[in-house]
Amino acid sequence: MKVKHVVIGFVEFPIPQKVDTSKNVYGCMLENSNFPNPDVPLAKIKEVTDELDADFIAAMNGGKPETAKMHKTEKIWDDMMRLVARYVDRIAAGDETIIVSAGLSCSKQPAPAQRPNFSAILGEKSGSVVLRRKAVQGAKSYIWQYSVSDVVTDKSEWVLGDATTKATTELNNLTIKTIHWFRVAAVTSDGTSAWLAPIMLMVM
Repeated sequence: MKVKHVVIGFVEFPIPQKVDTSKNVYGCMLENSNFPNPDVPLAKIKEVTDELDADFIAAMNGGKPETAKMHKTEKIWDDMMRLVARYVDRIAAGDETIIVSAGLSCSKQPAPAQRPNFSAILGEKSGSVVLRRKAVQGAKSYIWQYSVSDVVTDKSEWVLGDATTKATTELNNLTIKTIHWFRVAAVTSDGTSAWLAPIMLMVM
């Protein structure tokens, strides 16, 4: 029988999603009889979550010191949530119901490493972002677009970032300290595919 374990993919989330994740974990573990004495006190989870949220907002309107502070707090958040995940794993002992009750996701073990369908990471140069998506069989090209906004809606304006024959590209000269949303579609002999769900990244 394969045992379920906590998935720690949350360390790869953008900061706003990290904040939402730990807020959810805090709410789920509060007064949860499965977790009477967590290794990381719930008050600490709330404290670091609130600090990361505030630092993210400050970095959007600040300079290098604010950005450095945000990344420092993010590292603290990552380490803290790994400890939370290990604690939940230990208490759950493979019980999926207990893992989910903590607001965390679980996976069968051993879980094969899977490449995400679409990813965005900061490039080496300031204002650059590297985009990758899973290659589509028979695709002749890929269309990459971005939108500069805090959230995306049906009325959001999308800008053509690039068109490539490979399933990756690097966009440059983007506005730093600004939230960007990215999406991609493949062009095949049948036409242009649907856009993959957009992903968010704060360009630095």
